[in-house]
Amino acid sequence: MAANDIEYRDGHDEVDLEQLARLRDSAGWRGLGEDVLLEQVRGARFVVSAWEGRRLVGFARAISDGVTNGYISTVVVDADYRGRGVGRRLVQRLVAGRGGIRWVLHARPEVTGFYAKLGFEAAPDMLWRDRR
Repeated sequence: MAANDIEYRDGHDEVDLEQLARLRDSAGWRGLGEDVLLEQVRGARFVVSAWEGRRLVGFARAISDGVTNGYISTVVVDADYRGRGVGRRLVQRLVAGRGGIRWVLHARPEVTGFYAKLGFEAAPDMLWRDRR
């Protein structure tokens, strides 16, 4: 199916946790229980999902105060749908109309080019503390 056949939805209630788990698996991400996925979705300020019919093919979420700061925490696209602009549209919908927010994210080296095309730049002043 073409990228224009994908339906994009905003909102927490649109997310099917079973399908989100399958989507994460298709991307090779570590498995999380539905209880953790539920808390991730609930804890996000902004959520966007991409659907082909009843199938979840993309998901993105951001944690934010809604005014000045935002962290794009998850962007995942089904392996069969990559290269069709789904990830780009998900990120664009997350940030659209929220120009007062400084967006940050953590990205693996192999996807930094994707985010650079969307206007993200390396930030040498960032610190992080890994999971314990």
